[in-house]
Amino acid sequence: MKLSTSVILLCLASSCSTFASDNIDEQWKPRKDKNGIQIFSRNVKGSKYEEFKGVVELDATIASSLALLDDTQACADWLHRCELSRVLQRSGLLERHIYQVSDLPFPAASRDMVFKATVRRTADGSVLINLQSRPHFIEKTEHIRVTESHGSYLLERLGENRTRLTWIQYIDPAGALPAFMVNSMLTDIPFKSLRNFKKVVKRDKYRNARFIHHENGSWSLSQQP
Repeated sequence: MKLSTSVILLCLASSCSTFASDNIDEQWKPRKDKNGIQIFSRNVKGSKYEEFKGVVELDATIASSLALLDDTQACADWLHRCELSRVLQRSGLLERHIYQVSDLPFPAASRDMVFKATVRRTADGSVLINLQSRPHFIEKTEHIRVTESHGSYLLERLGENRTRLTWIQYIDPAGALPAFMVNSMLTDIPFKSLRNFKKVVKRDKYRNARFIHHENGSWSLSQQP
């Protein structure tokens, strides 16, 4: 589950603490509102880095949107600056550990991160994916390891074949990147990512995704035509 980074990819054990960050007193500041995509940011107490929120309405079902977020190999297709993404450990559809590499603009070095993604469905049928960094899950690589990151994807049904995706993310990129440089990227990265997501989610492999409900109360995702 992304992300990415890959994002990415929405407790995905940490659900309460992660998504509850949307309830703090700090107000969201609008950054961009274009082509049906809204980007906001706000300060994070005790950090020099801000977190962002991106909101977009999709011509897709929740199942289709979740299928794309679940497809780690599609990370580079929609998540801006995602170089690669792969699943390290999987516990069915609902929980996994994901490794992701992001290619940052020169002169910044590439970053990698490991995060735990946890999926749950709410009583109204929405899907919440919580993301929590797990930097020590694997050994360090040649990339600079992100040690602190958390976020969420919230998928809400708006109507027939219409879904609202709300993406909240905080990342401390580690290393020596100045705060102004990191914070300056908190418009383009979510905006370009969500713009790509709107297009990619319409592909047949995601459009045909459906939820399957089982007698024991569990559910799964099918992408059969």
